[in-house]
Amino acid sequence: MTIVIEDIAWERALLHVTYRTDEGATLMLFRAKSKRFATLRSRVDGERVEATLNIMQGIGREPLEDGEWIFCRRVPGAEANLAWACTEAPDRVSVAKKMLWDDLPPIRQRKFKRSRVDFSTYPFTDEQIDRDLRERPITTRGIRYTDELIGRFDQLSRVFRYVGGKYACAASLIPSVDVTDYFFVKLAIDYYVKNRRPQTRKFSLRQLEKRAFSLYYQIARRILRPQGDVVLFLKENGEVPTENMAAVRDCLIERGMEQAFPIIERYRNTFKERQNLGSWLKDINAIAKSRFVFIDDYCPVFNFVDPDDATVLTQVWHAGVGFKSVGYARFGIAGSPDPYQSAHRRYDYALVGNEKLRDIYSEVFGIEEGALLATGMPRLDHFLDDEHRGKVQTMLWEKYPWMREGRIIVFAPTFRGAGQTTAYYPYNEYIDYGALWEMCEQTNSYFVFEMHHFIEERPAIPPQYRNRLKDLSSEGLSELLYGADVLVTDYSSCFYDCLLLQKPVVFYVPDKVEYSATRGVQRSVDDMAPGVVCDTFDEFIDVLERAAYQSVAPDSSMIDRCLEHSGSAADRVIDAVLLEKEVPGVRLARDAS
Repeated sequence: MTIVIEDIAWERALLHVTYRTDEGATLMLFRAKSKRFATLRSRVDGERVEATLNIMQGIGREPLEDGEWIFCRRVPGAEANLAWACTEAPDRVSVAKKMLWDDLPPIRQRKFKRSRVDFSTYPFTDEQIDRDLRERPITTRGIRYTDELIGRFDQLSRVFRYVGGKYACAASLIPSVDVTDYFFVKLAIDYYVKNRRPQTRKFSLRQLEKRAFSLYYQIARRILRPQGDVVLFLKENGEVPTENMAAVRDCLIERGMEQAFPIIERYRNTFKERQNLGSWLKDINAIAKSRFVFIDDYCPVFNFVDPDDATVLTQVWHAGVGFKSVGYARFGIAGSPDPYQSAHRRYDYALVGNEKLRDIYSEVFGIEEGALLATGMPRLDHFLDDEHRGKVQTMLWEKYPWMREGRIIVFAPTFRGAGQTTAYYPYNEYIDYGALWEMCEQTNSYFVFEMHHFIEERPAIPPQYRNRLKDLSSEGLSELLYGADVLVTDYSSCFYDCLLLQKPVVFYVPDKVEYSATRGVQRSVDDMAPGVVCDTFDEFIDVLERAAYQSVAPDSSMIDRCLEHSGSAADRVIDAVLLEKEVPGVRLARDAS
């Protein structure tokens, strides 16, 4: 049975849904937590159905219950059991496990997550799964949405204010993907009481912890106040410095400035496992001792520590520019930052690759354009040096002799999921290893996987294909680009580097519409991609077989300042931030602010 939803529209508190079905399937709403269905009033005209739900009369005389209601169809009783699902619909078993996991108390979930146990490995019994399939007899499979409708979901939420605006009911249509990466939609109903002080969060143990850390910083700052211009390089989502951080640090040392600007370094991954109190206090102590702090990427300690005015906090940001939305550009989407209590708002400065990126990263970080320094990316300072390129290429050829024998295709997609702890890539849905191998054999090519470092699961390349398909995710992408003949990516910013080498880029985006709706894109791939865009795997394979790369002139915002050959970005950072010099092209012109 299939349902194709063509339109969703509001008329007062009435939600109208227009869909087509070939076998008389009925669209319903289901609240997983309370295991309740809500039926839409339907008018059928052949295959076309016009369904309506009054959210003020969701069930009986009361409004629709708060929570998330899934657009679904009801599974017949004979199919609502584990035995049937295991053989006919294994995806429903995975979804049932995830729902059972969500039913666990949060404290229990956290305990198992620390042991690297999630919904897929938790020891649910067959009886538990079978009971869940019977009590939640739903499926979202076979329900599709038109691309035009998916593109409008961000415009279909409604807020209904009542009692003089003191209360509100919010009805939000939320595009999502389930644990099998299947697209579905939820109607979220939330009831709110007006908050006249939105800067103040509701009291909780988490808020108490934040206040305690903030107070500790204030005390530590008085006691450990920096002796001189101490520079801290701090990273909280990895154990080593990023290339940008290392470039600034190394330049500082090369210029013989480490005595005038003593260096402290702290690198750890707060997302891998539960962090003890001592580790957080050490981070805060390091901040308290420092006059200048450089960070790269999200640094959660600054969600609860607001450095004083004597501290200069600079986000060196590893990426040039891509398509996926990050920071405040995805506000309102799952994983978006708090509008008040966010590390991004603390930055005194953030680095960007060129002046055209100020407006983009002003939105991302929620800071004014004047705080964005157009230094260029420090990690690219030596990227185009012939000597450096030659050394790296020789190293790659010695390590991987096959790189000299054919065309090298480097595949470097971004992750799916909300962030580091949930990152994954749907290999089974988007990759056909056999077809890739055949294409490589016919064209004398090697297909190299270079997966995002957030993604723990590596591609399971079958042994018979490993002579052509390679997983080099442990290598640095910057190095692999020297040996690449073509880069394949999706919404990632890694093409920014590849453009400097004047090599072709292919954008493989089989989930373009769904990704835009669930994760968000800041700029359209179709409109801005400097290369051919492939929406299907067959199209992707065809482009690689024929080497049908498009030569598309990149937007000027995609070209780093390193092409100017007007000095190094790391020097510009040091001069502008540490020495407070006026460096040409770095700061926003006064008449532009």
